[in-house]
Amino acid sequence: MSLPIDQSVDAYTITFRREIVFYLRQLINDRDQISISFNEGQDTILTILLHLDEEKGLLYFDWGSSEEVNRRFLQSERNFFVAMPAGIRNQFMCVKPQAVTYDKRPAFAVKLPEKYVRLQRREFFRLTLPMTQRPICRITVEDKAMELSTVDIGIGGVGLETPALLFPCELGMNFSDVRIEMKGFGDLQTELGIRYSGEVTKGTKQVQRLGCVFLRLSSAQENLVQKFMAHIQREERAKLG
Repeated sequence: MSLPIDQSVDAYTITFRREIVFYLRQLINDRDQISISFNEGQDTILTILLHLDEEKGLLYFDWGSSEEVNRRFLQSERNFFVAMPAGIRNQFMCVKPQAVTYDKRPAFAVKLPEKYVRLQRREFFRLTLPMTQRPICRITVEDKAMELSTVDIGIGGVGLETPALLFPCELGMNFSDVRIEMKGFGDLQTELGIRYSGEVTKGTKQVQRLGCVFLRLSSAQENLVQKFMAHIQREERAKLG
């Protein structure tokens, strides 16, 4: 069962509405899977967020696969939502949902949460990068160089995407010749280990996704990554007003 939002997670709790909306929109755009626990943790629904109507204060999400569980969920007054984008636990609580139609399909809607928790450990935290701020990561193997888009980054590693792989990138493989162009902060020369390799759906397209860890990162390189992340976070917060 999800952890309740209480004093034990106060340091990670967000109450500023615009910031809550920002993180919910990230979950919607990335189509991250959401687990909803209710009925004292005895029932669970797996879903994705579909839409956020800020004016109405409503969050829409997909109908569950079991009609019986859906009926019980519609009667539940206390529901815990958990997502794990890039390994960061995002959680919030919502009250009784309502059955709606979204895009001509059955869906649920709940009021926007007033509290939103992001539980992150320094070594696991990954910052999801906006489309305009995604550095090119170049992996070179012998005489072949492959360019990938860096979709998230942290001092522990990176998430990479590309329409197609030029050479095998399988779980457990290591690459020693890697350069990430940290826009305005110089290049990060590093080594990566593949910890995830698979396909993800982006709209109507399938892209290759790699989850990687940094194998050797010096203090200076960690500092470079942190400066880049801080810069992106400042820019994104400024957009929130």
